[in-house]
Amino acid sequence: MGITKKIGVIAYYTTKEILKSKILINVFLVGLAMMVISYVASEFTYGVPQKVALDFGLSMLWFSSCGIALFMGVGLISKEIDSRTVYMIISRPVPRYAFVLGKIAGLIAVLVINIALLAGMTLLASAFLGGEISDLVYWTLGFTLLEAILLLLVVIFFSLIANNILAIIISFLLLTVGHAVQETQNYLFVTSRPLLKSVLEFYHLILPAFYKFNLKDFMLYNQTLPLDYLLINLTYGVIYSLFVLVLIIFLFNRKNLD
Repeated sequence: MGITKKIGVIAYYTTKEILKSKILINVFLVGLAMMVISYVASEFTYGVPQKVALDFGLSMLWFSSCGIALFMGVGLISKEIDSRTVYMIISRPVPRYAFVLGKIAGLIAVLVINIALLAGMTLLASAFLGGEISDLVYWTLGFTLLEAILLLLVVIFFSLIANNILAIIISFLLLTVGHAVQETQNYLFVTSRPLLKSVLEFYHLILPAFYKFNLKDFMLYNQTLPLDYLLINLTYGVIYSLFVLVLIIFLFNRKNLD
């Protein structure tokens, strides 16, 4: 069996195992609740009910995707090590990097299903209320997926060097700060303190800038974005994700599984 096929098999069974946890039922119920709440909320607004539905729906989609990446990603590999099922897989033999790629690909497939399901419900609710779908909607959905993938890789990385609780806390802090760092740099409190400003600039250069993937506000207020801006941020997300993936494979290859 070739390496690609081995990765595909691991990804398939990973996706199947996660879906057995009834996560899609929970996502579907969240989607239904989102549609009902969006409709009720739109009744209390004047002139822009479709924007309310779109805003609420995309926010729920983001929380759902990041939640899956964070809480299911933290045990994606570490759980296999603790339960020692990883031994049965890599003894077949399956290269360690193939095991890592297969597990990650399986959870990414779940993220795609989650986003597709909730996005469909969100756009349906928006269309029902008279909203129009712009090209920026699809960019927003794509960037949400990219952000969730990067968060997934970050939490897997920390789960290999720390316990699961600490990995979740660190990853959540990076996600929070990564969204706030751009605006924080412009605060007078920061600009008047060179040391603090330098720390934030260092963070901005080294650690994940999750704010680059947030297009929702631009989309909701009909602001256009140049293609160069979108492609630069897309390239940033892909390169950073690949960098973290390489670190994960490097750590897992050197990890003592005994």
